[in-house]
Amino acid sequence: MNGDPIAIRAIEAATHDLALGRPVLIVEGSADRERADVVIAGSLAEARWTAWAIRYTSGFLCAAMRSSRADELDLPPMVHPGLRDAHTPVYGVGVDAATGIGTGISAVDRARTARVLAHSMTRPVDLCRPGHVLPIRASERGVLAQRINSEAAVDLCEISGVAAVALMATVLGSDGRLLQGAALSTFARRHRLPVLRVDDVLQHRVHHGYGHAGRVRAVAERAASIAGKPTRVVDFEDGVTGALHTVLIGASGLPRSTATVYVVAECRHDDPLLGPSECRELLDRYRIRVATHGGTLIYLRTDTDCHHTYAVKDHELARGAVTAVLRQLDLADVHVVGWPDGTDTGSTHLVNVASAFDGTTHRLAASS
Repeated sequence: MNGDPIAIRAIEAATHDLALGRPVLIVEGSADRERADVVIAGSLAEARWTAWAIRYTSGFLCAAMRSSRADELDLPPMVHPGLRDAHTPVYGVGVDAATGIGTGISAVDRARTARVLAHSMTRPVDLCRPGHVLPIRASERGVLAQRINSEAAVDLCEISGVAAVALMATVLGSDGRLLQGAALSTFARRHRLPVLRVDDVLQHRVHHGYGHAGRVRAVAERAASIAGKPTRVVDFEDGVTGALHTVLIGASGLPRSTATVYVVAECRHDDPLLGPSECRELLDRYRIRVATHGGTLIYLRTDTDCHHTYAVKDHELARGAVTAVLRQLDLADVHVVGWPDGTDTGSTHLVNVASAFDGTTHRLAASS
């Protein structure tokens, strides 16, 4: 999954408009099988934009939210998990707001229901069942678990800083068919709607986590002596995988215009911090090199829950963690030795950290 500056601009435009209560478009599928959904932040849903969404879509308005939030609101799945297609959204029981509405079908009523669903103080008694807004139970890990519009919509709300409930419906053309390709682009331009693809949201999550604070955060720092040299040790908590990555920063050596960063991935079955292994040998070699000659060592740990599967490859997830750590360390241009590339050994890349999300990394040579 390569970075794309267009994707960054799409995310920025979409989060800006969502935070203002305006609709955006999220698209999933290949060029000949596109499906576009109008997305409105549930907490900011107004009659004006809800009516607009009904006019230009199927009119089948759904409210996507985390499954844990659906459980809190007593919105169970309509179909048993074993009886549905694993690649389709998990629909919950339809609801209306319990108060402040008429029949529930109008744009005014459905906008209010969306706001009620998004409000943090809402409880099951504040909703009537069945109703005219259909909940979608999105994965707790969002688009990282499933590359579909509903998961991306909830993630995008979180990235925008609003409640993680997305009012959404599928865009249709005047002939009643899915709006795709050039017709979809024309529609977006005519209505001045930001358009982004599910993979744009996925890429943002891989590199930046849930929001603007970054994917990782420093949780502990200590001093250590390695090979008789002072070394700074920082632990970073990964907001995507829950893992705790450890970083060693050397204080010795001459300043370099381009710093060297060594990456060692955790051994799956043999922790190099506890016993001898090839990982331990590599870790020891790099930690002594960092302590005596300067540079940085990133020891990447894996997901805290081994049962998790992700919608991206392991090395793509690892690359996102590396660039997130480098941003937190305020590094600019670095040589990364052991850059995760899907091979057992990794390779050496020249990375511009500020542009890493744009995909501007350059392979230098295979590392030893």
